[in-house]
Amino acid sequence: MKLIKKYPAFLALLFFFSCAKEATTWERVDMDEAKMFSIGFYEADNPDALVKDYVLDNIKTNNLVILLPENIDRKKLVARFTVSANTTVKIDGVEQKSRETINDFSVPKDYILSHGNNNAKYTVSIGKGADYVWKPLAFTYNDSATTFILKVNPETGDPFIMFNQSRTPTDNQKAAMLAYEDNNWINKGEISDGRIGNFDFTFNSQGTAYASYADYTASISQLNTVKKYTSGTSWSLVGNKGITTSRVTYNALAFPNDNKLFLFSTMDAAGVLARRELGISIYENNTWTTNATIPGRASSIFGYLQVARVKNGVIYLGVFNASSPNSVSLYKYENNTWETLADQWRDTRATALNVRDFDMDVDDEGNVYAAFADNSDNATYKYRVIKYNAATKTTTPLASYINGASGNLFSFDLALSPLGVPYLFYRNSSNYPTIVSFDRESQDWTLPYIFEAQVADELNLDFAPNGEAYVAYLKNRKFFVHKYSAP
Repeated sequence: MKLIKKYPAFLALLFFFSCAKEATTWERVDMDEAKMFSIGFYEADNPDALVKDYVLDNIKTNNLVILLPENIDRKKLVARFTVSANTTVKIDGVEQKSRETINDFSVPKDYILSHGNNNAKYTVSIGKGADYVWKPLAFTYNDSATTFILKVNPETGDPFIMFNQSRTPTDNQKAAMLAYEDNNWINKGEISDGRIGNFDFTFNSQGTAYASYADYTASISQLNTVKKYTSGTSWSLVGNKGITTSRVTYNALAFPNDNKLFLFSTMDAAGVLARRELGISIYENNTWTTNATIPGRASSIFGYLQVARVKNGVIYLGVFNASSPNSVSLYKYENNTWETLADQWRDTRATALNVRDFDMDVDDEGNVYAAFADNSDNATYKYRVIKYNAATKTTTPLASYINGASGNLFSFDLALSPLGVPYLFYRNSSNYPTIVSFDRESQDWTLPYIFEAQVADELNLDFAPNGEAYVAYLKNRKFFVHKYSAP
């Protein structure tokens, strides 16, 4: 006590220097300072433009550049930002709200921050980030195929391949499946008991694979059989072996929900349904019901190359109609009701559509895209894509024609990126594997990208939910796979 009374000035000086030392240890922040701490574009705030987040944290400068891939539309982006407390944020006098305000970032934006009498300007620009590139993906599983289908598991983002084994004699050719998991090709086992015809597969909401095929080992050859993957290399029947009442050719699978599985089959023999009529079988409550049809679709319309897709619990079905004159029909199944979106659509200038291939995909808004080849351009067969617009309920051509293979050599696959951009993977005029995408600014196809100057067969393409993609094709019955991702 005596020491304190005797030396008060000394103690005050000691306290001052101790505080000064602490200030050099911890950063001093002006409570009236207007500061931006982070800013970025998040997928959650821009679901129609982004498939991942692009963020700048720990900002130390006032000139900010956020790198985005070139193909991202920058004209309507929502920024998410954090600033110092009680700070207002404006662009061109308009107050900004994090996660809400939409701006055109095709040009730099000046963010003006104000806190009391203190102001700060942060200029935000978008730079060109690394575009996704195609790179070969080593195929390490030693097998060969006559035909196959590639699809990405929507739950895991892993590509799966169902294929018809190349064997001699043909009765030894079985359906089998592979998956690329943890950077390795994994054998998922043989699916069928013997020879198969046309086939398809899909996934339920848990990512379990289901496969359908024309089964040559059924009680009547080529009845449709469906199996599901269980574990390891094992598959089990979904219902009985040989579901349909007549043999089939083409078939497609789709789940509107996990309690209901649809099988779309083209009948190859007259029975309850006419030959070549499109029949529907439904698996529900552990029972198959068969021989249903789409209301309004005549039995005289031949169903070929049907493709089923599901978006938001709605089934979209595309069918190549092989009746003369050839045409395309598009359907939607929602709330237990079928709706015809496009009824036997064909270009009036076309005398025929090529029957060798057909594909379809749908975006999150319910717009349907269909790819095929017809001779509507100067009587020459060319690839083309049409779009059904869900808002206007009209079907119109998308972009220009694409020159490519001819005659029986047409082969292609259509897929939409998670942002709804159409990609067409096709054989060019030299039968080389080639891809283009739709450019929204030019409203036409991008320049073709050729994977290699080699003849390719059985072209397949699909996207993962994160925007990565996979293409696969055969050369001399061997698999070749490429992956589309950031470098």
